[in-house]
Amino acid sequence: MSGFGSFRALALNEVRASVRNRTALIFTLGLAVFFMVIFGLLFGGNGLSISLDAVNNDHTAGSASYLKALGGVSGVTVDTKSHAAAFADLKNDSVTAVLVIPPGFGAAIAGQGPPQKVALYQAGGGSSATAIADDVLAQVTAAFAGGAHASVTLGPPQVAEVNQVTEMDYILPSMIAYIILFSGVNYVAIGLVEKRVTQVLRRFRATPVRSGTILAAQVVGGGLTVLLQILVLVVIGVWVFGAKNYGSWLLLIPPIVLGTASFVGIGFLITSVTRTSESARALAAMITFPLMFLSGLFFPLSSLPTVIQDIARVLPLAWASDALHQVMNDGAGFSAIGTDCLVMAVWAVVAISVAAWRFRWD
Repeated sequence: MSGFGSFRALALNEVRASVRNRTALIFTLGLAVFFMVIFGLLFGGNGLSISLDAVNNDHTAGSASYLKALGGVSGVTVDTKSHAAAFADLKNDSVTAVLVIPPGFGAAIAGQGPPQKVALYQAGGGSSATAIADDVLAQVTAAFAGGAHASVTLGPPQVAEVNQVTEMDYILPSMIAYIILFSGVNYVAIGLVEKRVTQVLRRFRATPVRSGTILAAQVVGGGLTVLLQILVLVVIGVWVFGAKNYGSWLLLIPPIVLGTASFVGIGFLITSVTRTSESARALAAMITFPLMFLSGLFFPLSSLPTVIQDIARVLPLAWASDALHQVMNDGAGFSAIGTDCLVMAVWAVVAISVAAWRFRWD
């Protein structure tokens, strides 16, 4: 059998063995589907807190007082940002609405200029959060109107041209990243260590097949298993749960492949520092479980403390999650995810190279 034929046979055998492992499939693909259902139910349509971005084109004490009054309402958070940053937040579904304060707002309140109208932008479709935001803004603005002839008014809500990202739209790329994390690490790390302990690797090595081909087949086989699970998850997410992809399906290939390669590499690296399947499982759990909650899978990474964000960005999951969310939720192009892909590629090359150098056959 040729070298490529041996590689293909070993890789496909690894895929078949992984697919037959029902416990592992339930733990990865099954849990991913479970999380999609649970988080969709938990966070669908609650809208109890309101986040606003304000574009302050007035820069007077009057407009500052207006924004302070808005921020003083229970459950309302107001951040002053540039026009571009505010509408980027709205597009990314990070805020409920964007408020644009016109020049002359402060003068109108002081009775020294013509009446002004505050512009309100929100995503289309409507929700309880946007309805509450409309009411809060109307009341606070009315308090600043000053008498029977309103000096400032709130304009009717305008629909901004943004992607209508639902909870399920957000959770699908998160669950793709989840499978990349857990399957990429566990299928390779635990599978290779168990083959080492049961002397399967030694028997492979006794064949005419080169050692490098054997290892490459194990790693690639684990990677193909991850990709198959992702394909199944995407089909379920789109056809069963109605999740939408606002970007290019083809553009998802680089972050998925590079993310899988980086965590397969980390799983391979675990095999180089552990001798038993128990220690491999423990080390894999120490890596995967903290990352699952600290890398933007279930909520935006920007909502975490800065220190935790810095820690999360050391490992590739935050970059994989960011790339997937940018493509699927924001419709971003390759230029937006280039850095993400570069970081994951570096991780894949370094992890696999070090693991191959340190790998022990018995």
